Amino acid sequence: MESRSQSAGRYYRPELDVVRFLAFLLVFLHHALPGGPDPRSRANLKAFGPILYAIANAGRFGLSLFFTLSAFLIFELLMRERQAIGTVVVKQFYLRRILRIWPLYYLGLALGVLVVFLPGGDRADLPIIGWFALFLGAWHSSLFGWLKNPASPLWSISVEEQFYVLAPWVAKFFNRKSIYAFCLALIVFSNAWLYYLGKTSASDYRIWADSFVQFQCFAAGILLCLFLRGSVPRFALWQRLLLLAAGWAGWFFAAYALHFRFGPGANPGSWDLIAAYALGAVGSVLILVAALGINPKFLPRWAVYFGRISFGLYVYHEFCIDLMDKLMPHVASMKSPLYPLKGVLSLTLIFLVAAISYRYFETPFLKMKKRHAVIESQPIAGSS
Repeated sequence: MESRSQSAGRYYRPELDVVRFLAFLLVFLHHALPGGPDPRSRANLKAFGPILYAIANAGRFGLSLFFTLSAFLIFELLMRERQAIGTVVVKQFYLRRILRIWPLYYLGLALGVLVVFLPGGDRADLPIIGWFALFLGAWHSSLFGWLKNPASPLWSISVEEQFYVLAPWVAKFFNRKSIYAFCLALIVFSNAWLYYLGKTSASDYRIWADSFVQFQCFAAGILLCLFLRGSVPRFALWQRLLLLAAGWAGWFFAAYALHFRFGPGANPGSWDLIAAYALGAVGSVLILVAALGINPKFLPRWAVYFGRISFGLYVYHEFCIDLMDKLMPHVASMKSPLYPLKGVLSLTLIFLVAAISYRYFETPFLKMKKRHAVIESQPIAGSS
């Protein structure tokens, strides 16, 4: 371990922005590639189909990486705040989270409402978006299935908000041993719940969108924060690559062999589900550890920038994919030579929309958020 000195009242690691960008790319690949047998692509993929489907489904763990990183960073900042001023100012924490999350989140929901009234939209989506507006999107998705609207991925913000309800109070009143116990209790409960869901043959969406299932990723991030104690690991390049490969291999195994995202004909048992989701959390920690401590001069500036705007990338990505599907409806099969071009155009549009949103919509709220910071973290891109 190496203890890195930080200026008073500031904690920022640009490599975490690169991890955010990586997490988004994984989620994008998951949504852009076929995740299961598809008659439009089966003939073209042949024997490589199961491998591609596993890669696409392993990309789903990009969301687990988001959750783990979020918990790690939130607790790192809260523990530094507690050390700096002797307590955690809960009101300031909630103001910072509201200013960062709510404006873009509700804009995404507003776009979802707009889609409802466009040709092809479904008015039945309106009450479901109402659930999302109350941060109950995860529970609705878990109980009733996915929202058939580009705002559907925003269910995960509900899980984040539920974590925020607990995080500042735990950091404020619990000592380190109590926080360890809290995290272990979350992991035990999450896995017990997974066991129950497996025994009851719960559906894929019922499991993946369940907040109790995802809470073990938050516990993993907090445990990493406690273990490192504000330091960063020192690794050679080959060691970092090995950790990265191990994390991805665990994800791929969970998708390919354990069928953590299962379709027709696949119904993993309770122990397979527990193992698969454990690999999701452990893989996220390994990838995060592989990145922590990288010298900033080795980080591409564009990757750091895209990491800073990654929330917008996530909020807008399904809208942009949906738009490209409507603009290029004839490019539905992987056999089409334009299929890769469609993906590139979708990704380019996502980058453009997110960059504009960050500069002209999110930045004013980020500047207000900065006024409530006790420990400054991520700087605002493009500002001095």
